[in-house]
Amino acid sequence: MLEIKDLQKKYTDHLIFKNLALTIPTGKIMAIVGPSGIGKTTFLKIIAGLLPADQGTMELNGERLDLTGNRKGAQVGVIFQDFNLFPQYTVQENITLAPINVLKDSKSAANKKAEELLKELGLFDQASQYPNQLSGGQKQRVAIARALAMQPGMLAYDEPTSGLDAASTQQVVHVMQQMKSQGVTQLVVTHDLPFAEAVADLTFDFGKEVQR
Repeated sequence: MLEIKDLQKKYTDHLIFKNLALTIPTGKIMAIVGPSGIGKTTFLKIIAGLLPADQGTMELNGERLDLTGNRKGAQVGVIFQDFNLFPQYTVQENITLAPINVLKDSKSAANKKAEELLKELGLFDQASQYPNQLSGGQKQRVAIARALAMQPGMLAYDEPTSGLDAASTQQVVHVMQQMKSQGVTQLVVTHDLPFAEAVADLTFDFGKEVQR
């Protein structure tokens, strides 16, 4: 379960949002919707621990998470819309890099976990390929596998269907529902309302919240 209370963020004198509060029950998917430029991605980066908040608290599965922008753990796995895959590494290497270097997993353990994730996400045949050999939908699934390899408490997605065709978008819906069936808590920032309706259990209208 994710619980956020009294969250506030501003840049110099410009207030982005204040008093934001939300709860995502364990194993549920919440869609964050609203117009572009209103602060949704900033909000996501704070949840991921990549940006500091000015005030507020956040707990994931009962654990208080750091909101100073200096979080050390990988409690929240983030999948960005440009995927951020390393072009010089194969699919499997992209997935094993952080577990080996951050979690200090052995190479054999990291490879075993990567192979399990690739099978689960229908990418086993692409393990030795490079990102430039993949479709947009395949890159998205590799990014999800890479996030899952760090054993996060939840997954967060930034515009996961941006630039994807209908078939690839349906693949993302399928993977998110698959993660949900396994009890993974998920948050997705999107402007794609049909996608949000197809995948989300809960919807948080960011535009209405920041205009209160």
